[in-house]
Amino acid sequence: MKNALLLSLLLVAGAACAQEQLAVGAQAPRFSLVNAIDGKTVAMKPDDGQLKVVFFTCNQCPFAKAFEPRLIEIAQQFQQKGVRFYAIDSNDDMAYPEETLANMKSRATAKSYPYPYLKDADSAIARAYGARVTPHVYVVDGTGVVRYRGYVDDSARPEERKTTGLTNALTAILDGREVATPVTREFGCSIKYKSGRP
Repeated sequence: MKNALLLSLLLVAGAACAQEQLAVGAQAPRFSLVNAIDGKTVAMKPDDGQLKVVFFTCNQCPFAKAFEPRLIEIAQQFQQKGVRFYAIDSNDDMAYPEETLANMKSRATAKSYPYPYLKDADSAIARAYGARVTPHVYVVDGTGVVRYRGYVDDSARPEERKTTGLTNALTAILDGREVATPVTREFGCSIKYKSGRP
């Protein structure tokens, strides 16, 4: 009961946030952000011809932590097929010190992230995408068009999983098919925007 209450308090439904989400079919914003792992700047160019997964995550959220092994697994599986992955932490690190570059690097190194872990220091990229929670996933095709938006899977617990939203979307696109369910309802902890507002 306590766990259910905690999860419900942390859970943020899309309708509860005023931030406009990037629509499926829209052009994804480009970005250049510092990779906490090596300090280098990583640029995401939407129309680079590569299928991409942009997902918003963080160090402290129980949902982000629960989905972390799953995202690592998906990245390892689909990077072999040419898909690029970008993990972004947009949380305010002044208010939440766990989200500093140094702590991001520690986590990424400890967990052996197979993708860059990027710091959105002013939360501008989260706002540009309309990201609301961690984790929040966007699939962008090689022309820069958003083809999927929403959750990783419909449950953070593997034994309760019924729908694999992200892998379904990636498989469909790689097979040259339309994504059957291009929008799913994201869930997780609210992103702690730099200004304190969504």
